[in-house]
Amino acid sequence: MSDAPESGSVTGDDPESAVFEQLFEHTPDAVLVIDTEANRILRCNDQACELLGYDRDHLLSLGPPDIHPHDYDVFESFVKRVNDRGSGFTAELSCHTRDGDIVPVDVTATAVQFGGADRILAIVRDASTRTEQERELRRRSAAMAAADDGIAVLDADGVVVHANAAYASLFGYNNPDAIVGRCWDELYAAPDRFELDCRPTVVDSGEWRGELTASRTNGDDLPVRASVTSLEDGEFVCVARDVSTERRRERRLTGVTEASGELLAAADRDDVSRTAIRTVVDALGHEVACVRLYDPDTNELVRTATSDAAAALVKQAVAYDLKSSNAGAAYRSKETVRNESRADDAYTDDPCRAEAHVPLGEFGVLSVFDREEPLTDGDVQLIELFAGVVRSALTRAERDERLRSRQNQLERRREELTAADRFNSLVTEVIRSVLRVTSGAAVKQSICEDLAKSSLYEAAWIATVETGDDADAVTIDSSSVATDSFSETNAESLLTSPFARQLVRQASEKDAAVVQRRRFESANETAPNDDMESIAAAVPVACGRQRFGVLAVAGTEESGFSETAQSGLELLGETLGFAIIADRRRNTLIESDAVELEFSFASPLADLSAAFGCRCDHLGSVVDGDDTHAYETRITHGDFDEIQAFLNKYPEIRECRLVECRGETCLVEVTVAGAPPGLLAEAGFGLVSLHASNGETRLIAEVPSDEDVTRVVDALSEYWDNVELVAKRQTPTRGADLPIPPDSAAGLTDRQRSVLETAYEKGYYDWPRDHTAEEIAESLDIASSTLHQHLRAAEHVLVSSYVDDE
Repeated sequence: MSDAPESGSVTGDDPESAVFEQLFEHTPDAVLVIDTEANRILRCNDQACELLGYDRDHLLSLGPPDIHPHDYDVFESFVKRVNDRGSGFTAELSCHTRDGDIVPVDVTATAVQFGGADRILAIVRDASTRTEQERELRRRSAAMAAADDGIAVLDADGVVVHANAAYASLFGYNNPDAIVGRCWDELYAAPDRFELDCRPTVVDSGEWRGELTASRTNGDDLPVRASVTSLEDGEFVCVARDVSTERRRERRLTGVTEASGELLAAADRDDVSRTAIRTVVDALGHEVACVRLYDPDTNELVRTATSDAAAALVKQAVAYDLKSSNAGAAYRSKETVRNESRADDAYTDDPCRAEAHVPLGEFGVLSVFDREEPLTDGDVQLIELFAGVVRSALTRAERDERLRSRQNQLERRREELTAADRFNSLVTEVIRSVLRVTSGAAVKQSICEDLAKSSLYEAAWIATVETGDDADAVTIDSSSVATDSFSETNAESLLTSPFARQLVRQASEKDAAVVQRRRFESANETAPNDDMESIAAAVPVACGRQRFGVLAVAGTEESGFSETAQSGLELLGETLGFAIIADRRRNTLIESDAVELEFSFASPLADLSAAFGCRCDHLGSVVDGDDTHAYETRITHGDFDEIQAFLNKYPEIRECRLVECRGETCLVEVTVAGAPPGLLAEAGFGLVSLHASNGETRLIAEVPSDEDVTRVVDALSEYWDNVELVAKRQTPTRGADLPIPPDSAAGLTDRQRSVLETAYEKGYYDWPRDHTAEEIAESLDIASSTLHQHLRAAEHVLVSSYVDDE
């Protein structure tokens, strides 16, 4: 039958039952609950066990006859009286102890309900030793109030007179009796603390609370939290608790807090990982740990940071991978994965006793191991708390990295725009120099100085590579050099160095931009770094197919050699080539005497003149593409279909279009590769006339008197067969004495002027262009080809006003 309390009984869950329970267990007297019908003791307290000398189990196995064998009849009478009256008191009973002693007692009994039945609650007191029992009961009551903490009773001088096992263990004693008789000064690191602090505070307020440092028998110090209260007889009760675990946890939390700032300031994910591992080792006290971050490219977790102990473990156990499979399981499940092996497991070869893998969100996993001890729940909770901090730091680092990348992009874009603006200014200045009638040599030197003084470069020079027998010779035409950033100590050493010569030759051979780098240990005391890298780039100086050398720059700033900067250099090289052509053309015009060269060569128009007995006269031309020119030709033959059918047989004729037909004369626009007028213009020569008749093409060009005739022949022979110089004659320069027209735009039509102004306003002539030809044509509601025709016609009028001989 169960004796569990029922509703309404003296024990249960209600507040009154709780009070009874406290009274039952904490009363200084022996208390028994007796089933008089079954003659059984149902419940007893510790005082009853001590009084009678039995342990609780043994005492509960006895009955009243066993306790009162010599006066059981008195007990029965007393029970009947209590049942009749509800309560009673007797001093006539005595108890038979286990040792055989007879102890006279005072018994106060009450009829109660216990377990749903009538029971007798008896309070038994040893009348012969009441005073001693009361003192002992007070001591035991104070010790019980302190639960499982260390409890000791001190005399007025602070000497231990009684202690429980927990109190003795704080100081390294296994037996409580071993600590009895020891004074406060022997037990605590601050020997005068009791006299100067504890005792005065207890006297004034009745209680002292604080933290102490216990001196253990092995020499270690143990932090404890203690309270001291006084007893009536001048003694003290000291209750102490080991707080080393709390302090260890506090130190760990402090370490995590301090590491949080460092984590959030980490530059990138790798830096976060390294800081996290350092914190796990130094602050959390786990020597074996690693961080694995997810790599989306390989779709796997990659170890990015490993503690020294973990690295040594992996190196020692080659097949040991710090439980990557468990880390993967934690990453996929987004939950902590724990594993622990038994210390006595003889079949495991795992070098670690315990492990915990904590996910770091979508970033990866933090893995922590212990080689000797299991990881407690508190350890894992702290690791999870720290993992949350690491996850936040990784989130911040990723965001900062994106911001830095964006800032770098913006900075690169700013540098590109700055470089573009710089080159645009240089190109504009070159064009202006042409209009200012600045010499080609002066333009070259000005460009070199402007480039070298810019923030992009420290050196700039223009050089030519000799041809023929001395093909390796490099001649410097213009230069400007600051040697502070280079290993060479003077400009000549840099410009004639193998590095510079090779750069110029490569650009000349490849006919394209070339970039080279070199690293060196600087011997120049003014150089900013001992280990330096200089960068150099070179582009051809050209106009069309004419080559006039190489423009080279050198420096240490990456922005000066970006794709944008290279494009700017290429445009500058082309513009400089144009300026050289213009300079030569101008020199031809201003010379008092010039040379007219007359050439004959084979051409489709010559064949046309022979086939139809007609004459073909060149009237004008404009550029139509990279290597094609469309030029107007007057043909004295009235059937355009025959003309078109005949010319379409020749591959060099790209297009043949009728402009107008008047009687027996057709005005035809012919698009042809390598048109002679364009070839002469690229070479800087003036075209006097061009016609075909009687199966022969005749071209008359005006060149400076000191010009090499072979250069003109070579330019024509590149596209045409049977080129032959048939006449050379000295003649006054055409237009040499003509003033520059005051209004160079006077010959423009209204439509040409409108198209030209629109293109200029929309930045078509800027670099880089603000708008493309297609965009400008669309704004004017015309076709792109029509826009090009208007622009070419307008440009022809403007240029002709300065350089044409008509």
